[in-house]
Amino acid sequence: MATPSNASDKTSNYITPLTFEISPETILSLCQTEIANLISTLNTIGKLSPPACHFENTALAMEKATSLFGNTLNPIIFLKYVSPKPEVRAAADTCENLVQQLFVDIYTREDLFLALKHTAIKGSLLPVQESKLLEEYLISFKRNGLDLTKEKRITFIEKKKRLVAIESEFANRLVNENISFEVSADKLKGLPQSYIDGLEKTNQGNFKLTMSYPHYFPFMQNALNAEARKEFEFRFNNKGGDANRLLLEEAISLRSELAQLLGFATHSDFILERRMAKNPEQVRLFLNDLIQKLKSKAQIELNQMLEEKRKELGPTESTICAWDWRYYENILRKTKYDVDPQLIKEYFPIEVVLKGMFEVYQDLLSVTFIEETQAETWHSTVKKYRIEREDKIVAYFYMDLFPRAGKYGHAAAFTLVSGYLKADGNYELPQSSIVANFNPPSPGNPSLLPHGDVETLFHEFGHIMHQTLTQAKFSTFSGTNVKTDFVEAPSQMLENWVWNRETLQKLSGHFLENQKKLSDEVIEKMIQAKLLNVGIQTLRQLAFATIDLDLHSASKVNTTEIYAKRMKEVMLIPIQEGTQPQASFGHLMGGYDSGYYGYMWSKVFAEDMFTRFETEGLLNPITGKDYVNWILKPGGEKEPMELITGFLKREPSNEAFLKRIGLK
Repeated sequence: MATPSNASDKTSNYITPLTFEISPETILSLCQTEIANLISTLNTIGKLSPPACHFENTALAMEKATSLFGNTLNPIIFLKYVSPKPEVRAAADTCENLVQQLFVDIYTREDLFLALKHTAIKGSLLPVQESKLLEEYLISFKRNGLDLTKEKRITFIEKKKRLVAIESEFANRLVNENISFEVSADKLKGLPQSYIDGLEKTNQGNFKLTMSYPHYFPFMQNALNAEARKEFEFRFNNKGGDANRLLLEEAISLRSELAQLLGFATHSDFILERRMAKNPEQVRLFLNDLIQKLKSKAQIELNQMLEEKRKELGPTESTICAWDWRYYENILRKTKYDVDPQLIKEYFPIEVVLKGMFEVYQDLLSVTFIEETQAETWHSTVKKYRIEREDKIVAYFYMDLFPRAGKYGHAAAFTLVSGYLKADGNYELPQSSIVANFNPPSPGNPSLLPHGDVETLFHEFGHIMHQTLTQAKFSTFSGTNVKTDFVEAPSQMLENWVWNRETLQKLSGHFLENQKKLSDEVIEKMIQAKLLNVGIQTLRQLAFATIDLDLHSASKVNTTEIYAKRMKEVMLIPIQEGTQPQASFGHLMGGYDSGYYGYMWSKVFAEDMFTRFETEGLLNPITGKDYVNWILKPGGEKEPMELITGFLKREPSNEAFLKRIGLK
């Protein structure tokens, strides 16, 4: 990574300074102060007489106030997910809860709603973005019960506040859950030595396994001992436990009640009204069509894995279990395609991957990434970078890539500061962070990434580019503030780069000799193995989407029963008896309720957008510029279909997607 040059004179835009060395007391004090300031501003808006209401002192004033509020507190709340200090995480969590409760109050305030309505009634001609902003605010208020009677609104507020509280509690339990268990050395047979060396050893000579991804996935793929895999699978899929399951079921009931108060039949009807899909029926058609097309392919894949199981355990074996499929898929990858993930991983030390990824994105998007080596961060392993274009700073991002106690357990891109045009004409520079849990370095062993993690890194960095290269006028539409069933498409498209021969050469370099790249022969085998178990893997995602839709199409549900039923029917592999994976299904309590289908829905557009790069060149800067201008810069200022057709210069098609999942 390059050493930073002097950045002080490179921008006339506004940079919100971020500090992460902050005490719990300061967090709570700052949170209370910002809440009081926002309420004061909103009270001024709420007191306006109808004749005095106009766009600048209602919708725009709200936008300015909430943008400043968010950009001040979001970096503080973010510490809930990443701070190594439990007391800081707790304070940030308290702040987040206060903010969530505050916004329930804000969007159920009649005085603010009336001020916006009086502005709209005047019918003054507003520019496109201003008109869209006003409309967005009005819709948000209506969807929070402002058209209800006072009595029903009180009920709505009570239920909504309870809902946001239990959603937060669900997430907190997973972040703060510190589950581990011990295994003897014989249960680690099949695991690479580098994996074993990275495990904590107990005084009794056993090894400690945690629920982190770098522990779970390699174990399920490589451990020879089926009973050991079964035990790990059981523990992993009981994260959250009964407490989280009950929270989820309460949330589902509350969502149903809230939707019905607003006049919707189900929560899914309520959510999908504002998505590309529009309604649950459209989503069901989309999901069921793919499920039917993929089942025969998946059955063939299951039979292939069963053959491998019979070779190992005998001809009477008749079932691929939940703790089997990753293991036998890995065997097939080695035997059928001669691809050994453990050997390939040696070519992806994280520093080499990051360097190559940065080069790809820099060439593609005509930007430069420069490490800020003296920057303050929240942990010693975190790095900060600035993004420059034409010698001007346009954004900043952080990278927090390794697991630790109390940290968010998945991979995600967090917006810390939203970009928007300030009143003085300067642009607030966006700031974001990747949070991931890749294999950490250990004494004598560098961090080596499985190819799947390289793909994940490209995906999440795609979100970072969406968040940081935005030029949206208002923060409401900034970056990834787009329809949820489109938000994954830009990042999913970029996953394709890690399956390209030239890109893989750039990303790879053996950890003992960085100049030694993956050979063309190995890369070709990797590409051939890309469709291994694509039927089962896709059905797994479709099962999750179907479960989500089922849960949110009723008021009271047995979540374990529905989860088990759909995994068996759709993925064709039953869940392990006695587990409740839904208790750690974070998407259901983290903004993807009635929205998980969006991963597959957006994949259709992602693969179609990639066809332009396939034709014009994966590092073609002209195509890259179109991608920035059409897909990244506008954020949510325009409807997704307008952005997609603008970039493609035609109507979208599902041909590339069907090919990607082996149906063409």
